[in-house]
Amino acid sequence: MKLKNVFIIILIGIVFFCGCKKREEGRYYNRDKGFSIKVPTGWDIEEKKMNTDIIAVSPAEGPDDTFRENFNVLVEELDRRLSTDEYYQKGIPLFKQFATDFAQHGSGTERIDGVDFRYDIFSHKMGPLKITVLQYLAVKKKKGYLITFSAANDKFPLYEAMFKEIAKGFRFE
Repeated sequence: MKLKNVFIIILIGIVFFCGCKKREEGRYYNRDKGFSIKVPTGWDIEEKKMNTDIIAVSPAEGPDDTFRENFNVLVEELDRRLSTDEYYQKGIPLFKQFATDFAQHGSGTERIDGVDFRYDIFSHKMGPLKITVLQYLAVKKKKGYLITFSAANDKFPLYEAMFKEIAKGFRFE
């Protein structure tokens, strides 16, 4: 009887140990949507704002800072399986329709957490400001994943490497 109890305790310990993932400091987790992403220290995080699952906003650089750099993640349930290109083709015409002075500057692919993401760099006007956007998108099963980074045109080169590093740290949970 004692051996059986020891075996059960060991089994429970193994199950408990394997089931508990260590949370990484500075990483935002959204288990409901099945992702996590690193957020730079000092950035504000808001959930479910402006039709996103998370938006992270940089600290103001001073009283004259007209645009706070940011990124957001949106996970969208799809009604059917789409390729990444089909998902892109579904969404980009809407963006072009509502964006003023839309211009595309580049695109490519990046493998992130075992999935091929398409990325695009484009700019548009938001009021008097010209904004540059780096957007990653992918489809996994019947979910669309969008990671969108935004910075004022003149500051985008300062943030581009950081944005790419954050994107590479995206994880499916």
